[in-house]
Amino acid sequence: MHLSGDLTLLTHMLMSGSWCIYRPGERWRLPYRAMRVLVGTEHIVAVGFNIQVAEFHTEESLRRRTGLSTLGPCLLATRFDEAEATSRLLSHPQLEVGDALLRQSVVAGIGNVYKSEVCFACDVYPFRKVASLTTHDVSCLLSIARRFLKANVTDASGGQIVTYIGLRRTTARGNPKERLWVYRRAGELCRRCGTPIQSRKQGEDARTTFWCPQCQPS
Repeated sequence: MHLSGDLTLLTHMLMSGSWCIYRPGERWRLPYRAMRVLVGTEHIVAVGFNIQVAEFHTEESLRRRTGLSTLGPCLLATRFDEAEATSRLLSHPQLEVGDALLRQSVVAGIGNVYKSEVCFACDVYPFRKVASLTTHDVSCLLSIARRFLKANVTDASGGQIVTYIGLRRTTARGNPKERLWVYRRAGELCRRCGTPIQSRKQGEDARTTFWCPQCQPS
């Protein structure tokens, strides 16, 4: 998030942090004591809750920041380099798809929620090897990831300012209880076919992956 022309805020939210956007004077949905960073303008207040680490950088220091120079193409970038993202993804043929999507050096922006949701939307079994992906699979994974991420940046508000409360949505359904396809729904019925959703740990970090065994066959 840019604070000015030459100062940038980099935050590490780990598992608990979140950003919420409010109108000035609007009541926050989380308590004041949970606020760690606040960035305000005349029209919008961005509040970082439960941020674990916050770093303030100039453009020069940001270039020297370890790890950022190896980030893959940003999925939210206006000019997303799909060819570069495809190349980076396919350069890890032995990785499982779900694990590869979490690698920010492949593409930047996918977290554990979207990993499962994107694989489901593309009917891709998340434990497949990257080497098994077809051209269509790769194109679907990247395009759906961009669609899901862009849909969750702001609400469709036209020229109005609306509060973004940070609830990830991928189903486009109006009921808040039906906003995700598979994430954290182990044992519940698939919203498409009615098969119970499954889950298990994946990758070196043992992040939990969710999938439908009927819609995403191994």
